[in-house]
Amino acid sequence: MTFAIRNERLTDEEFFKIRNEEVLPQWETGKAIANLEENIAIAKELTQGKNYALTLAEHKKNGTNVFEPQFGRALTEYMIEGITYVEENSDMYPDGVWTLFSDTYTRKGDFKKAAAGIERSKQEGMNMLNGWPVVCFGVEEARKITKAAKCPLNLNSADEDARLQTEIVFAAGWNGGNNNPIMTAVAHSKNIPMDKLLKIKQYDARLGGIYTENGVPICPHNASNLSGYDAPAMRSYTNVVQVLLAAEQGIKYSHVMHGLGMNMIQDTAMGRVTEKLCNEYCERFGYKDMTFIIGGYPFLGAWPPRLEEAHAMIAWNALIDIMGGFTNIVLKCEDEAFGTPSKEGMAHSVRLARHLVTLLGDQKVADSDRLRLEEKMIEMEARAILDKTIEAGDGDIALGLCKAIEAGWFDTMVSPWSHVKGKVEYIRDAENAVRYFNYGNVPIPKEAREYNEEKLKEREKKIGKKLTFDYVVSDLQYASILPVPKPFKK
Repeated sequence: MTFAIRNERLTDEEFFKIRNEEVLPQWETGKAIANLEENIAIAKELTQGKNYALTLAEHKKNGTNVFEPQFGRALTEYMIEGITYVEENSDMYPDGVWTLFSDTYTRKGDFKKAAAGIERSKQEGMNMLNGWPVVCFGVEEARKITKAAKCPLNLNSADEDARLQTEIVFAAGWNGGNNNPIMTAVAHSKNIPMDKLLKIKQYDARLGGIYTENGVPICPHNASNLSGYDAPAMRSYTNVVQVLLAAEQGIKYSHVMHGLGMNMIQDTAMGRVTEKLCNEYCERFGYKDMTFIIGGYPFLGAWPPRLEEAHAMIAWNALIDIMGGFTNIVLKCEDEAFGTPSKEGMAHSVRLARHLVTLLGDQKVADSDRLRLEEKMIEMEARAILDKTIEAGDGDIALGLCKAIEAGWFDTMVSPWSHVKGKVEYIRDAENAVRYFNYGNVPIPKEAREYNEEKLKEREKKIGKKLTFDYVVSDLQYASILPVPKPFKK
């Protein structure tokens, strides 16, 4: 198959042609942000002292943690109420940043339905959307939120074409956005070809590059949650590829965010390997002065319905970030099993994570043979896929990615996206680390395969049974199924 994509920076002529003909005309609110130079000047003024990229970079430099709650509501006043409530009731300032969600209709580009959701929310006097419809409200409303918040803002749009959303929030001083085409495809898409998606995401990244070059640093989320349940090496690969794609467009800061598998040693190793490879491969391709802030995203599998178990999940995910040396702690909350985050639930999560930082002090995962071995295997696997991708693209990572997906070198187990092979299968070992049950076409080196098989045999020995596909299925819900109480022995 021939792919119409190259990892090349958009020229000014290409960028502004797309901007004027494809992006700004998507909805009437695009007219208010036509003057890019003015947008940048206002964003610079609005974010003095609370720039998302610079805040993350400062915490990384100081070795301190950042707390990142998530929130989204249908109306601007609901957004401001929720943000101010959490900031005032959790002590997240000045060590916090925000991820704010757009609603599903906006993410899918159905702005008419998003507008109807706004009207219904006003009529009902309650929230009727699962996020803030940024395109319908436009830049002036987004700036109201910027002014009301004490902490820096990031938009999670999480879908294929977020270009107008990105334009609006960057102009409003939200200095973070999505730049994760692999993540977008695997988790939120159905049929869009990767080469087409990469062209769309090149625009978002180039817009961020332009802001960065003009004194307003942008730090996108390079997320690797994927299906929510993937091998660490596949997540490292995803982050490195996305970093390279963004760097070509002028992005200098990246929140390199990992979906957690919830094994402390394995997740810690994943974060270390990814940062090492991001630096190395950027150096190889000539991208200089890059800043990578490593973050963890809470487990994306099914969450338990009871508060006690939900609180345990929040705490364990935060502990992995803190002890694993991750700078950024992205937080979910106790409402996760039933709906979108509430302001009360997010305040609880921030307080919980902050107190864990207090309790742990300077404690981190200790260096050990076990940790170094896990790092070695993850790095070996990630390098194998990366180098095969680069070779297939004749040195072009965008072209190579398309070929890697076509060949199944990049693969995932559970995804709505029709372009992945879906041949790889995952299972947990005796310590609940994520392992391969079926390698599919993923080019895992022999030594790493042997290590994987050894870890699976340890679980078989523990349970006294042969691992079968039934365990692959049951492991998908291991964190949400409540244990059956054992009777007390007299």
